[in-house]
Amino acid sequence: MKKKSSNAHVETPGAAVRINKYLALCGIASRRAADRLVESGEVMVNGRIMMKKGATVRPGVDEVVVSNRLLALPEEKKVYILLNKPRNYITTSSDEKERETVLDLVDVRERVFPVGRLDRKTTGMLLLTNDGALAHRLMHPSSEVEKEYLAELETPFSEKDLPSLTGGMRLKDTGEKTSPCKGKIMQGGLRVLVTIHEGKNHQVRRMFRSLGYDVKRLDRTAYAGLRAGKLRRGEWRYATSKEVEQLMLTSSGL
Repeated sequence: MKKKSSNAHVETPGAAVRINKYLALCGIASRRAADRLVESGEVMVNGRIMMKKGATVRPGVDEVVVSNRLLALPEEKKVYILLNKPRNYITTSSDEKERETVLDLVDVRERVFPVGRLDRKTTGMLLLTNDGALAHRLMHPSSEVEKEYLAELETPFSEKDLPSLTGGMRLKDTGEKTSPCKGKIMQGGLRVLVTIHEGKNHQVRRMFRSLGYDVKRLDRTAYAGLRAGKLRRGEWRYATSKEVEQLMLTSSGL
C-alpha cells in the first residue's frame, strides 16, 4: 500500500491557505521570509495591503500582488488517479478529527483531490485528480455520470421490489425523488448491482432502506465507466490515456 509523504499537504482548488504558504508555493520566498514581506506591507490581496501574517488567501480566487507582480501558482501537470478505497477512510482532502483520508493512500507530488465522495464505510472505485475543470464537469448533475454499486444485503432482495428500486422512488427519510436507475439481482437476492447517475448523500443505502432492506456492505464497482480492476483495497494507479479520454468524453456529455 502506497502512503503519502508526511509533508505533502493537499489543498483543493480555491481552498484557503495561509499567505506565507501561498507566497512560498509561488516561489517568492521561504515562509519565514514571506512573513517579513507581509509585515513590511509589500503584499496586496484584492487591492488592499495585507499586513497580518496569519491571514489566508484562496488560490485561483484572490488576487495577490507582491512588488507590483501578480502571483499565480506554477502550472501543475494534470494527473488522473484511480483508487480502490478501503473502509474507514474519509473522502476529503483533510479531516478536522484527524481521521485517515484517501489522500493518505496516494503518494504523488501533485496536489490532487477526490472527485465526489464515498462515505466512510463504502469501498471501491474513486477518482482523484488536480484537473479542477474536469472534476467540476463530472460532478455537475447535467453530466449524469454513471456510478455502479454492488450492495450486499442483510436479507435477500425480492424480485417484486426491483421495479420500485429502479423506477424512481421517494426516499422515506426526506421525501426526495430519485431518478430511474438500473438494477440486477445476484446471489439469490443477497447482492444487488445498482447503477445511478445522481449524487444524493448516501443515496444507495437510503434507497434500500426505504424498501425495508439494510445494506451490510457497499462497494462502488465503477465510476464513469472506469473500474479499479486488479487494484486491491488501498491500492492506486494512474489512469491510462484511454481512460482519461473516456473521462473527457463523459464530462462533455458525449
